[in-house]
Amino acid sequence: MALKNCFVIGLSGTTNSGKTTLSSMLCKNLPNSSNICQDHYFYGPNDPRVRRDEDGKQNWEELQAMDMDQMMKDVHSWIKENKNSLERSYLIIEGFLIFNHRPLASLFDKKFFIKIDRETCAERRRVVKDIICLMVFADINLNFTFAFFFVMISKRTYNPPDYPGYFENKVWPMYLKNLEDIQDQTDIEYLPETNDLQGMFHYLQKIITGL
Repeated sequence: MALKNCFVIGLSGTTNSGKTTLSSMLCKNLPNSSNICQDHYFYGPNDPRVRRDEDGKQNWEELQAMDMDQMMKDVHSWIKENKNSLERSYLIIEGFLIFNHRPLASLFDKKFFIKIDRETCAERRRVVKDIICLMVFADINLNFTFAFFFVMISKRTYNPPDYPGYFENKVWPMYLKNLEDIQDQTDIEYLPETNDLQGMFHYLQKIITGL
């Protein structure tokens, strides 16, 4: 029986939980790895496919706000290209609703979900500048011989930008609803809130390379 060498990893979680940074760190340090970010599939701000709630405001916290058909095509394209690889290949898929889309959820070999509390989430959402640390050097054996942390101060923006009350009225209530909708997926590993992204990165890397 041929060994499996193609792995699809799901990294989800609360908004602003660090999943995008961790996805980038994993992709830079796992061999033959690629990543797909669900945020890249949002429809445009004026797209009529984005549903408006009773208050007339667009709801960006649900699957209907994204082109999931195109995302699935891109995922299947990667799987087709790598399923017969002689070397281990990894696809890191990151996004806050990747497990809510059942056809996509069925493709994962491992699922992770990072939780943070409401207060932390709200504060990070308000913060204008983020510090993003990326580990960019590792040796071929995946043992770090030199690590350089590039600290980038970047402005986090949302398009369209959050209107007053968006977090309280949309982001957090929809997060709780979306989280409830995936409780039947018992194969999701929930990860606790942490400021030690390097430590969490090492943990995820160990689990993934051990698949």
